Amino acid sequence: MSFLKITDPSKRDFRVNEFLKAKRNIQQSYQSEKLGDIGLQRELTKLYKPITDSQSTQSTALAKELSAL
Repeated sequence: MSFLKITDPSKRDFRVNEFLKAKRNIQQSYQSEKLGDIGLQRELTKLYKPITDSQSTQSTALAKELSAL
């Protein structure tokens, strides 16, 4: 998008400001989405940690039992 082709300075300034606002909104949206995903991952980890820990201890115990045979 070329802002230099707009000859009227007030229109050019308006377009540049609108472009900068849109760019800022996109950046903020991306950051909030990324932070939301991190928060979701933390919550899921906290929720399922007991299950994953018990499964890992069970798989270790089962591997020891099978190797003993």
